Amino acid sequence: MTSQWFVGAGAGVSRSTLRFDGGREHDIEQTAVTASIGLARPSRLSVRAAIGAVLHGSLEGEGRSYDIGRGFLLTASVSKQWVTGDWFLTGSFSASASRTTTTEAVPRASSVGLTAFDLARGGITAGRAFGLVSPYLLARAFGGPVLWEIDGMDLAGTDVYHFQLGAGVSASTPWGLSVLLDISALGEQAASLGVALRL
Repeated sequence: MTSQWFVGAGAGVSRSTLRFDGGREHDIEQTAVTASIGLARPSRLSVRAAIGAVLHGSLEGEGRSYDIGRGFLLTASVSKQWVTGDWFLTGSFSASASRTTTTEAVPRASSVGLTAFDLARGGITAGRAFGLVSPYLLARAFGGPVLWEIDGMDLAGTDVYHFQLGAGVSASTPWGLSVLLDISALGEQAASLGVALRL
C-alpha cells in the first residue's frame, strides 16, 4: 500500500460570539467555500492544505449591524486515525487564517478589515463504520485572536466559546470518492459538507 494524494472541496456556515476589548460582544455568522489537496499515508496519517473564500456574513452587537464582505482563508492540517475492527478514533490539528472586510449597515459607511486566526485547533472524532457509512461524534478546542476596527479604534478579540461539540457522518465509495457531513451544535456552531477524491 502506497501513499495517496487526494483533492477536495467543501462549503460551510459558522455562527459564534466574539468578545472584543472592553467587553464588547458581537454575534458573527459566515459562509465559506474551500478547495484542498492532501496526502494520505498507509499509516493513516494525512496532511492537507486548503484555500478558500468567505462569501458573506454578518456581525451584530451593541445595537449595530455590519455586513461581512468577501475575503479569503487559508488552512493547514494534519490528522491521524486509529482503527480497531469497525471502530475508529481520529485526532486532528490545524491552523488557519482569514481576512475579509466589514461595512456597517448605514448610509455611506466605509469598509474596515476583519482578520481572524485559529493558531491551534485540536479535535477528536470517534465513531463506527457500517459498511461504507461511518457516523461519528466530535469534540474540538481552538484559540486565536480576531482583529477588527470600530469607529477608528483598533480592537482585539477572541471567540467566547473556544470549543465545538457535535456529530457527523461520512460515506465512501469503492472508487475513492467520499462525502462528509459535519455538524457542531454546542459551542461554536457550524455545519459543513465536503467531498474528497483519492487520485
